[in-house]
Amino acid sequence: MTTAMEMEASVDSVLDGSIKSAQTMFERYDMNLDGMLNQQDYYDMMLELNLALAVQDYQHFVDDTFNYADSDHDCMITVNDFVPVYKAIATARRAFKHQDHHHNGKIDRHDFQQVLSELEVDPGQQTLKDFAAEAFSLADGSGRGIVNFGQMLWWYGGYLAAVGRPVQGKPFSTCTSPTALIR
Repeated sequence: MTTAMEMEASVDSVLDGSIKSAQTMFERYDMNLDGMLNQQDYYDMMLELNLALAVQDYQHFVDDTFNYADSDHDCMITVNDFVPVYKAIATARRAFKHQDHHHNGKIDRHDFQQVLSELEVDPGQQTLKDFAAEAFSLADGSGRGIVNFGQMLWWYGGYLAAVGRPVQGKPFSTCTSPTALIR
């Protein structure tokens, strides 16, 4: 059985955040060598990242980040579409680890706000504190007052999909529903 510390090390080894790492990973899943991945290829690739997401949250995360990455909404992503997602996940991982002061893979509400600040999340009309409190409540579905990286990442994937820049006349990808909007 894999321990929590082993899983943390596994995530860190895959998520170094470099463009070269993103390109190498992308190329492994581009089976027909056309420079594009469909959503199933993307789903399989994201499994390799071992992101510590709960099973029920994994599909939402994949849908959300695919929608975010699919910049031209053609239901396919290129390596240029994937690199920003990969970098966003790696940046989120670094911010989470920076705020995990007890090194136990969990952060509280205050630390969650600090992660959002490090990620330069735009709270819109709200203060960052109020926005972070609402976001934390969503991520902490069990109400325990702490979240792990998977829970934070699930929320962040929804955020990325919600703030993604839609193409004129095509607000979201037509290959998946924007799960971020129905949470």
